[in-house]
Amino acid sequence: MLFSAIILSNTKSQSIFDMTLHCIESMMEAEKDNPDVEFEILLIESNKQIQNSFYQFPEYVKVIIPTEDFNFHKFLNIGIKAASGDFVGLFNNDLIFQKNWFTEILKVKQKYPKVQSFCPVDYDSKFTPQHFFNGENFLFGFKVRRHIVGWCIIAEKSMFAKTGLLDERFSFFYADDDYSLMLQKYGKKHVIVANSEVSHLESKVSKELEKKKSAFFDDVKIPEKDIPKYIYTEQHRWMLDRKKLLQGHIIFHKKWGSPKTIAIKSKLARICIANGLGFLNKYFM
Repeated sequence: MLFSAIILSNTKSQSIFDMTLHCIESMMEAEKDNPDVEFEILLIESNKQIQNSFYQFPEYVKVIIPTEDFNFHKFLNIGIKAASGDFVGLFNNDLIFQKNWFTEILKVKQKYPKVQSFCPVDYDSKFTPQHFFNGENFLFGFKVRRHIVGWCIIAEKSMFAKTGLLDERFSFFYADDDYSLMLQKYGKKHVIVANSEVSHLESKVSKELEKKKSAFFDDVKIPEKDIPKYIYTEQHRWMLDRKKLLQGHIIFHKKWGSPKTIAIKSKLARICIANGLGFLNKYFM
């Protein structure tokens, strides 16, 4: 079985290069005991000068340098279209994979053949503590950060033939939320697998990555008429000071509706999926 790992990176320092290489090596090393799994590594690189730099990845890593500026979903789509594998992994470059992380996902896949979307757990995260699974080794659900962790999503490539590729209007913010509702719209179940462990170094990244991350909050001009009225309530007012996040929320709102509307649609969608009627969801979402 061929697994296509799609890894996003912006290799502009030795620390980032080392982190990405460690990510790749840990991913492959963790599955060395499973002879049925082969890896295709696709690195979607934001540093357009990397080929002229000191940062040279092993020959088995296919480095793809988009001509466009960074866009989270667009760059992942470039990887999905280039992938040859049965499964694709949509990965950040700040991950450390634990032993048999993919083998454990395949066990759940064997038990539930129709499931096409999966996430591992990071037990260092406050969102997925061990007791959350109540003794089970997997859990169905669509909650972002609890069931769906956008830094590490594994999906059958054939799923995107049904759902379409990721919506490229989501350049960073609300990408995970959009993925969750896309699955629900097309009646696709999602599983988080307790025995599949991947550590996310989100709080331990280099200063360079922190600077890159902060760049996503630069001011953009947003017409006041585009801002939904509920944003001005105490619950949502904080977004007014984070312009790019607000911009992402407005795109999300225009596509899916207000938080109240989304909650109703999502509840109906989950009921339909649970009763084998997920094919109806596309008519009301």
